[in-house]
Amino acid sequence: MTEQQRRTRLAPSERRALIIDAATRQIAEGGYNTFTLSKLAEDCGMTRAGIEHHFSSREELLIAVLLHRDDLDAFAITTPVEGRDPRTFDEDSAWKVLDNLVIRNAGQPELLRLYTILGAEALDPQHPAHDYFAERTRTARDLLADLSGSWHPQPRAFALAVLAVLDGLQLQWLRFPDEDLVALWKGAGGALARKTA
Repeated sequence: MTEQQRRTRLAPSERRALIIDAATRQIAEGGYNTFTLSKLAEDCGMTRAGIEHHFSSREELLIAVLLHRDDLDAFAITTPVEGRDPRTFDEDSAWKVLDNLVIRNAGQPELLRLYTILGAEALDPQHPAHDYFAERTRTARDLLADLSGSWHPQPRAFALAVLAVLDGLQLQWLRFPDEDLVALWKGAGGALARKTA
């Protein structure tokens, strides 16, 4: 956040957006377990009470960060096919959505790292984002099954395979960022596509 933004009186929605952006960066760098509202307040040029005026807890802010990223991704990924029922997609349209997802993720490694770290931490049922990640996985699986339902003989199996490949490739790319995530996906996605023929 710039010094000007710190000093300027912002509308509540703008202030919340700036807090979410700063929280996203902080969580991406160190994971949720090192994230504190006090450090966030310092990064935003606010008091902790000021942060708590907008978000009552770390947990509430974490979910806001995750939902905000989901909203941005959904818009970017589905724009080329907006307004269409996923259950009516042909194979080419479905692969276009998947390609858009990978291209978007390749352009935001810090957010992909955030999701990877939080997703691993949230395997613990006591983690505040445990239910969020479980529901997000179910939703992604269902959407992929819908995307492939009109052309794949086993939509659910295809959905599980795509999620497994995407998760694995993204993890490899985060470990070896010199690799080209889109090229890795084209190779692995091509292998998945050949299995459907």
